[in-house]
Amino acid sequence: MGISTDFPMASAAWAEKLGLTFPLVSDLPRQTLETYGILDTDPKSRLYRYAKRAYLIIDKAGIVRYKKVLDNARELVPDDELLAELDKLK
Repeated sequence: MGISTDFPMASAAWAEKLGLTFPLVSDLPRQTLETYGILDTDPKSRLYRYAKRAYLIIDKAGIVRYKKVLDNARELVPDDELLAELDKLK
């Protein structure tokens, strides 16, 4: 699942445009992002209240098994790294 701070209609449009095969949900109030510590909460930051680029793997019991928050939103975690983390859950 992907989480965005965009309006629900914008999230739906992005999901369709990108051909996503998983849900892209809106967290406009930013509650989920804050709960998982992936919201910029520094009022001095130019990105205050914006989502950080983050990857989380949460198991069926709701336990976070992997979390990586990136400082640069243009960076991506390699697929191999994510797949290796998912393999650990098997």
